[in-house]
Amino acid sequence: MRIDWYTKGVLTVIAVLLGVIALRPYVSPDAVAHAQGSFAGVEFSAGTGGLDFFDTRTGEIWGYSSAGPFSEKLRLTRLGQPLVKEK
Repeated sequence: MRIDWYTKGVLTVIAVLLGVIALRPYVSPDAVAHAQGSFAGVEFSAGTGGLDFFDTRTGEIWGYSSAGPFSEKLRLTRLGQPLVKEK
């Protein structure tokens, strides 16, 4: 009788833990997609005047006007400071 309760208890614990392992990806998924190419770290912003691309690694900002090609390149040197215009 005592072995029967022990076996049922162990099997119940195993079943519950297997259920937790099986349901974990649905409850809290930890898979995150990351960019792996040459544009990794580049953020994009669109407005009525054109497109802006910001490279978070270097602080460079490229502006493209909606009327034509590349318009200006800026650099963020320090937060709170004005952008530096580059050639």
